[in-house]
Amino acid sequence: MTRFNSAFLFRRAYEHLTAGAAALLLTALLLVTLDARAAAPRSVTASVTILVPTVTIEALDGAVTDAR
Repeated sequence: MTRFNSAFLFRRAYEHLTAGAAALLLTALLLVTLDARAAAPRSVTASVTILVPTVTIEALDGAVTDAR
C-alpha cells in the first residue's frame, strides 16, 4: 500500500516537532532540577613542600678510582 507524499511529509514534520518539544522539555527540566552554583571558597594556605632523598655514595674497597 502506497502512502501519499503529503502524509509522509506531515509525519516527518510531526516527528521533528515532537523531538524538538521533547528536547526543550528535557532542557528546562534539567535547568530547574539541578543546582549548578559554585561552592563557597575554602580558606587554603598556600604552601610548597620539596622532598629531597638523602643519598650517600661511598667508595668500595678495591674499586677502581681512576677511569681513563
